[in-house]
Amino acid sequence: MAIGRAAVLALVAAALTSPAAGHAGAGRAVAVAPVGKKLTGAEIAAIRQECETLAARYSLYLDGKDWQNLPSVFAEDGVWDILSNHLAGRDAIRDYWKSRTADWAPTHGRLHQVTNQVIDVIDRDHARGTSMVIVYFFDTAPGANKALTPLLIARNHDEFVRTAEGWKIKHRRVERIADVAH
Repeated sequence: MAIGRAAVLALVAAALTSPAAGHAGAGRAVAVAPVGKKLTGAEIAAIRQECETLAARYSLYLDGKDWQNLPSVFAEDGVWDILSNHLAGRDAIRDYWKSRTADWAPTHGRLHQVTNQVIDVIDRDHARGTSMVIVYFFDTAPGANKALTPLLIARNHDEFVRTAEGWKIKHRRVERIADVAH
C-alpha cells in the first residue's frame, strides 16, 4: 500500500512532536521501536528528518561564522575532515572554525547551498548520508554584488549517531569536487 507524501509528513510531525518523544539538544528525540523490533516507515522518516535538520544547522552555523554553536551539531567525539584538515572532538572543531573566521571582513558573506541529500537509516542509532554542496562567497555590503559565482563544489559524506543529546554528526568528510571561481 502506497502512502502519500502528506501522510508521511503527518506521521513525521506526529513522531517529532509526540510527548512520548521527549526533548534532546536543539531538536526533539525521535521515538523509535524497542531494540530488536524493525523500524517503521514513520520512524525511518523521522530519523531522516532529524539528520537533515542537523545538516542544515551545520550549514547555517558555517554561513553565520558561528564558531560557538558549530560544534554542537557534532557528537562529543565527532570528527570533521574538512578539505585537508582532520579535526577530532568539539574543542578542535570550535578552535578551527574560530581561527578560520577571525580575519574575515565584517561584510564577508558565505552560502552553502546543499543539494541531492540522501540519508540512509542503518538502525535506530545510526544513519549515513551524502550531499552535494555549492559554496558561494560574497560581500554583504549593499550593491556590492552584481552576480554570484560559486567558489567550490563539494560532497559531504556523513555518519550520524543518536546520542543522549539527540542525533549528532559522528563523522563528516568534505570532499572537494571542483574549484569553480575564476
